[in-house]
Amino acid sequence: MTAEMPVATPGPDRDALRRPAFWLALALMPVVAPIALALLLFSDSSGQRPGFLDSGIPVTNVRREPGLSLVLAGSGSNLPLTRELGAAYAATGGRAPVIHTSIGSSGGIRAVHDGAIDIALVSRAVKPEERPDELAVFPYARAPVVFGVHTSVPDVSLSRADVLAIFAGERAEWSNGLRIIVLQREGGDSSHGAVAEFLPEFAAIDRQAREERWWRVLYTDSAMEDALASTEGGVGLLGSGRLDESLAVRALAFEGVTPTAAHVRDGSYPLGKDLAFVTKGPPIGEAASFIRFALSDAGQAVIRAHDCLPAAEAGLEVITP
Repeated sequence: MTAEMPVATPGPDRDALRRPAFWLALALMPVVAPIALALLLFSDSSGQRPGFLDSGIPVTNVRREPGLSLVLAGSGSNLPLTRELGAAYAATGGRAPVIHTSIGSSGGIRAVHDGAIDIALVSRAVKPEERPDELAVFPYARAPVVFGVHTSVPDVSLSRADVLAIFAGERAEWSNGLRIIVLQREGGDSSHGAVAEFLPEFAAIDRQAREERWWRVLYTDSAMEDALASTEGGVGLLGSGRLDESLAVRALAFEGVTPTAAHVRDGSYPLGKDLAFVTKGPPIGEAASFIRFALSDAGQAVIRAHDCLPAAEAGLEVITP
């Protein structure tokens, strides 16, 4: 019988260890590794920056030159309506504005302070630390804040108790037994703030859920709407006005009242938030023209068509530049 030869276990290539190229690669590792990691973090499989990294980051690197189009950015809640106002403004002969994707109310205010944009889109009150004395604020609409759900949800209305139980994880199923999947917005979101203002108990639940990571968090209204459309049983807050009819998303009533502009006007639907344009100092030129258009009869017609309430009808102070 022939004895079997032992199988050799592969070991390090000792000749490679003696080569200068090996030691050069080893020396460069501390430099190359962080760069590779950064590229991995800031790119997804499509080579684009992940959306969650864009929340609240001002576009302060936008180069502005005289004569360029108006540049607006800020809260995602303002974007759908502002884009419709921009298109209507351009149709009257104005220059079509450039409207960036969401950077949040805070990001918009920082960007307008830095001169990176002309008009910030804001869906909450300006804070004292944001130097309100340097800013001009022009409320133009009130948007209903709605509980959006995937069309698979059979329920048509939520009560106060339902809202608190669902977002606290105490109620796990819809009326037909379908699992409830809560989708949450980031801390400081104006829609969650509007609900917390009306339901003070909601604020503590919302904060705990975020700190303990109970739910998936979305960072823009458009991301929330897309997530709801692809999540059977999903529920989350939206505050941009008319929902995208091409998506599998619909709005629930609250305490039996549907979230329409008419019900926001008469006070029967209590959840809403105010949308405003903010400029650094009084607006001039194209910025002033655009804001005047938004506050005009033509602009108010666009606002109503988007299921929002024009500022004057919402009882907001209307300031014309």
